[in-house]
Amino acid sequence: MGIAEIASTARQDRLAPVALSLATLFWSGNFIAGRALRDDIDPVTLNTLRWGLACVLFLPFVGAACLRHGAAIRQHWRWLLALGATGIAGFHTVVYLALTRTTATNALLVLALAPAAILIGSALIRASRPGRLQWAGSVLSLAGAAILVTRADAEVLRALAFNAGDLWMLAAVGIWAAYSLLLKRRPADLPPTVALAASMVIGVALMLPLWLPTLPEVRLAVSPGVLAALAYIVVFPSVIAFWLWGFGVARLGPERAGQFVHLMPVFGPLLAMAILGERIVAAQVAGALVIFAGIALVMRQAHR
Repeated sequence: MGIAEIASTARQDRLAPVALSLATLFWSGNFIAGRALRDDIDPVTLNTLRWGLACVLFLPFVGAACLRHGAAIRQHWRWLLALGATGIAGFHTVVYLALTRTTATNALLVLALAPAAILIGSALIRASRPGRLQWAGSVLSLAGAAILVTRADAEVLRALAFNAGDLWMLAAVGIWAAYSLLLKRRPADLPPTVALAASMVIGVALMLPLWLPTLPEVRLAVSPGVLAALAYIVVFPSVIAFWLWGFGVARLGPERAGQFVHLMPVFGPLLAMAILGERIVAAQVAGALVIFAGIALVMRQAHR
């Protein structure tokens, strides 16, 4: 490897945490938008529209590349099918369903289990051997997420009532862990953008049989607010965030990249402050600092 290639690799490694942070920022907004749309669009329709429109937006930019890599797409169709079933069709449909039956607080608490699920899954399939610092950092970040979401308020903890929506979120966590571990196995002859586009098309194809029979009963209230929320979901949490996440996972691996999911409870209050005018309390700042400390531990393990 030449000096230029080494410099390029180092630069990409530095950019990976930025990409992962931006992805989780956009996904935090997706939780807010998804919760806001719960009475206007049913979960299956929302996810089908989301990825169908994302395909329309994304494919013109990568269509030529997909044609050039047609042979690789056909060769690795099983891997692409698994990506489409987990990250595109499965995860977000289950999340939107969960948000119709549970609060955003409960959903974020359950989602905070995702990095630990990725670590456990990676160890079980022997994709890696997480070290003590990785486990410690994951637990520390999980504790920070709990502090941030509950605001360290005992009354909030006592008021939490877990229900069917939380069970759906647990299922979503398992699906996301599988998707993140699959991303690490991207074939070398499939560029990230081509893999994302192909998995998006497959995901939409998998959702159509579930959505088409429900068309006579589809709930879709069209208004400027609904259209704006849907446009945000299509552009930022879908196309941009998934490309950024794939880039970060490829550079850092699913175990380290997974820790950045803990930033979602950090970004949530910041978005609520900017959009809804809510105030940030000291406990939320403390929880964010604990999360950053946990992520730093995991990254330190990686450098070692």
